[in-house]
Amino acid sequence: MRIQSANTVAEKLVIIGVGNTLRSDDGIGAYVCLQIDSMNLPGVTTIIVHQLHVELIEDLLEYDTVIIADASVSGNDVEFVPLQVDETQAVSSTHHLNANMLVALIQKMYRKDIPIFLCSVLGENFEMGETLSFNALANANKATEIICNWIKNK
Repeated sequence: MRIQSANTVAEKLVIIGVGNTLRSDDGIGAYVCLQIDSMNLPGVTTIIVHQLHVELIEDLLEYDTVIIADASVSGNDVEFVPLQVDETQAVSSTHHLNANMLVALIQKMYRKDIPIFLCSVLGENFEMGETLSFNALANANKATEIICNWIKNK
């Protein structure tokens, strides 16, 4: 599902919320995107997907910066870090295409360097369900605040 802000500015940023909203806390990425989209931040587009896939690559080429928000099964409550392609980073999920592969494909196929940031948000319940657990909701709200502050201070 793609949600686009009507506002436009020189720099374009996309936030990709990754996860399955029918698997409780796995829907954190979608929740973060919906919260940010409701703020109508200029130049910000949100995209919600179940998993990263190669078809996203051509869509991402039109953006100056990409943020991937995804649920994590371990680590800190919220980690917001730039993707370091040349370093080994923990993958925040078991999705088929990880962020490193996405960047590598963009660089090799289109010779374009797009800064990509990962926002991993700790969840605790990944069973069937359509609501976030109490702690995951608090972490998702913290992630939303971190991302919005980063955008405003960029």
